[in-house]
Amino acid sequence: MGKKKIGYWMKEGKAKRIEVSKIEEILARKYDCELVSMDTEVGALPRVDVMFHKMSDLVFDARQGKKAAIDKLDKFMKYFKAHEGLPVFDRLSNIETLLDRVLMMEAIQKCSNTCSIDTKFYSCGYVLVNKENAISINNSLTAKNYKLPVICKSRIAQGAMGHDMSIILNEKGLEEARTNSVIVPFIDHDAVLYKVFVCGDDFNVVTRPSITLSKLVNNDTQINIYNFHSDTVSKVTNDSTQVQEDLCKDADMSPLDGEYMQLIPQWVKIMRSVLKLSLFGFDIIIESKTKKPFVIDINYFPGYDGFKNFHEILSDMLYQAAVSQ
Repeated sequence: MGKKKIGYWMKEGKAKRIEVSKIEEILARKYDCELVSMDTEVGALPRVDVMFHKMSDLVFDARQGKKAAIDKLDKFMKYFKAHEGLPVFDRLSNIETLLDRVLMMEAIQKCSNTCSIDTKFYSCGYVLVNKENAISINNSLTAKNYKLPVICKSRIAQGAMGHDMSIILNEKGLEEARTNSVIVPFIDHDAVLYKVFVCGDDFNVVTRPSITLSKLVNNDTQINIYNFHSDTVSKVTNDSTQVQEDLCKDADMSPLDGEYMQLIPQWVKIMRSVLKLSLFGFDIIIESKTKKPFVIDINYFPGYDGFKNFHEILSDMLYQAAVSQ
């Protein structure tokens, strides 16, 4: 049996962040497999035994009309059609759900409905902004029993645009809500977010800071809307300081309570079944008063920061898929 070849595609920055070199080293040392980049500019794509990727970035660029991305995506689509039996983590058709927040929110609701009543997580719901009319938007919010303040997000859930968000504090702020954005209720959750990273059958949960509205609401501010980039809240970056000062508080960054942790395996199983994905992450918040768990976001191939042994777990999954052909 010849040496197995594991193909991958992702942007250079993503490859560095997840340290693809570690995956390459483990595959070579443990399984005598070769990691092959599928980022070829000319000629045919190399034949591989299994492939993993972060092609959601490529899909996003193609939808923005970038010719190089359109051509490259077309090349991959033809390749997948020619090699239909190739194990791919994950299929582009399944990733599509996570690129559109409306489809994503519907998928979260479907997953929630699949849970039994005593093991349930919840969806916060959404309102799609169809027209830039504050009265119309407010009527839609009232129909769903949403109360201001609310969170406004881009319907596009990929790229830098996918992290652009706004806190709409009052009815005047609704005038700035853009068409084709998604509004969700703000759920008080003690400024703590739990990120669940999924890699096949394995998962890891990390605690991250989240937002509170107490500072904005209690400072007698005259602003109607507060715009921010969500990465500057849940990650420590050079430009986090002002946003975290405005939106965050000193919160308890303890691990997720055991009563919820014991439910995570079932939630992961349900989400993998519904989404038909192996490499994704989802965000959980716990409502302060009711203690109900809400899933508020799903991301394809996240950063996996804090996931112990991630590179080994992914390498094992890839190798098993290659030899099971």
